[in-house]
Amino acid sequence: MQNLQTLAAESSKTALSVQIWNDPDSWDDYVNSNPASSNYHRWGWRDAIQATFGHEAYYLAAVNGQRLTGVLPLIHIKSRVFGSPLVSLPFFSYGGVLADDPETRERLLSQAVDLARYLSASHIELRQGHPQAISWTDTTPKVTMEVFLPRLQEALWASLSSGMRNKIRNAKRNEFRIDWGGVNAVPSFYKVFSANMRNLGTPVYPRRWFSQICERFPTETRILTLWDGKEAVASGLITCYRNALELPWSATVSASRKKYSAVFLYWVLLEWAIENGYHKVDFGRCTKGSGVYEFKRHWGSQERPLHWYDWLPAGKPIPELRPENPRYRVATKFWKRLPLPIANLVGPRIVRSIP
Repeated sequence: MQNLQTLAAESSKTALSVQIWNDPDSWDDYVNSNPASSNYHRWGWRDAIQATFGHEAYYLAAVNGQRLTGVLPLIHIKSRVFGSPLVSLPFFSYGGVLADDPETRERLLSQAVDLARYLSASHIELRQGHPQAISWTDTTPKVTMEVFLPRLQEALWASLSSGMRNKIRNAKRNEFRIDWGGVNAVPSFYKVFSANMRNLGTPVYPRRWFSQICERFPTETRILTLWDGKEAVASGLITCYRNALELPWSATVSASRKKYSAVFLYWVLLEWAIENGYHKVDFGRCTKGSGVYEFKRHWGSQERPLHWYDWLPAGKPIPELRPENPRYRVATKFWKRLPLPIANLVGPRIVRSIP
């Protein structure tokens, strides 16, 4: 394989080449000009992942002459337990290959396979979000739930069921204090989020991860928190890109759910999105048929399969790293019993290796 600094795939019939890219500005210029790009194709996520978790990044760019015609961001995760995949992009629902034409797409994918073999990676996972005409295995393990917003808040209210409207009215009577923040709101968000993750039996991200996101995307990241007196009882981290919002992480204090804190958090987010001219809210990925799925469905959201594609060396099975895997059930039960300080100390060391 060629030197990793050039990683050129050249043909005598075309000027197209693939290189490991190191220029953030030209990368983001291409991403922002491509209508199929996602928020997580942008360069800043590379820096946030490296600063938090220390993973190596290989950002492949297709170049034709002096012009970028495609990109493929890849993060190499190394773990003796969970394998050593190249992922685009870990910790999120989206990423994958972005190209102007099929030839460029195939050239980027071919170079990714060469890179995986060079690095002895266990497999490659592309989190495309949308279907692609590629030969890799489409696992589609999750769905995302999207609400397409009307122009007026009154129209959204009228579209909800009477039961959901009653829950929102009841939540308003509890007089939650609404707070919108940035990096300053990370401590209160993390207190709610980390406790919720422990209760679910899932290792939590380090607090630094959310601080990194807020610091690197200060105008595109918001943290919405509901306070009941002096206690934060519900919180969510929201990312903004183009005309859409995404809620990749949110949590509530279990005792506050009787006061409909989760319902009110979602309602406040939808109201804010309409007031600020957004067209869509992505509630984030979930498992079809789960309790979270049913909660999101009741907001009039539309389900969309998340197309994730895997390349594996010949004869290798598709890895099963999902929490639903039976082999992780014992670990989940154990994790739920951990004291919160221990879960918050140990969890980040584990979760860095789980894409």
